[in-house]
Amino acid sequence: MIDIHSHILYGMDDGPRDIETSFALCRMAVENGIDQVFATSHLTQLHDIASYVQARDDRIKNLQELVDQRGLGLKIYPGAEVYASDDLFFTDSLESVTMNKSRYLLVEFPMRGISFSTVLRYVEHIFEKGLTPIIAHPERYSFIQKQYDRANFLLDMGALLQVNAASLAGMDGREEFELAYEMVLKNAANFIATDAHSLRNRPNNLLRMIRYFPPNISRRGLDRMLNISPQAVVNNEPVPRSLDTGLLRRRR
Repeated sequence: MIDIHSHILYGMDDGPRDIETSFALCRMAVENGIDQVFATSHLTQLHDIASYVQARDDRIKNLQELVDQRGLGLKIYPGAEVYASDDLFFTDSLESVTMNKSRYLLVEFPMRGISFSTVLRYVEHIFEKGLTPIIAHPERYSFIQKQYDRANFLLDMGALLQVNAASLAGMDGREEFELAYEMVLKNAANFIATDAHSLRNRPNNLLRMIRYFPPNISRRGLDRMLNISPQAVVNNEPVPRSLDTGLLRRRR
């Protein structure tokens, strides 16, 4: 499987503090059937992307060398979880923080206190730059929790949606679970990822989380969200979209 959202790099954000803890997360990934992972540390300072990229690439190099030396069999790709703000409008280029130098950009929004019109402005701007936004954990945003059909609106624009495995396993709260489940049930979710930060508080024990997924999620759907679509991102190919995406509706 391929994990497209993971804070696996040490000393970058609120993920691991040292390389050995990063390696422990890599080992947990492999033990849970993950053989490819994107290093998507938080990027909040868009005025200094060059420093972020240098630090990220140095750590990926060091961690990949350690993984290879110890025969773990995990491939680490560069990426970023880009925090959307008005700084997007003053950033010349985002190509260096896309997913494995592809057309895809992993984007995070404020959990609360942002209007949907502002979200749309940011998404439109990313498209204008020739990139395709992958929206990280949409089930966690209050602007979608309040109106589920906004997820359909984003999909119609061409954006892609990444659900956290912990949300779908019911580990992140009722609101997150219900929205994540609805997105997966209606084929609106393009990816499932771990959003791993640590070995305990937010691990990447994906196989354990899958056991808690609702039983009516098909293996075919899981394969699409955990293998086929992420592989398209790795290869910078079009992500397959479901032809039978249903309209999301909040359950009363």
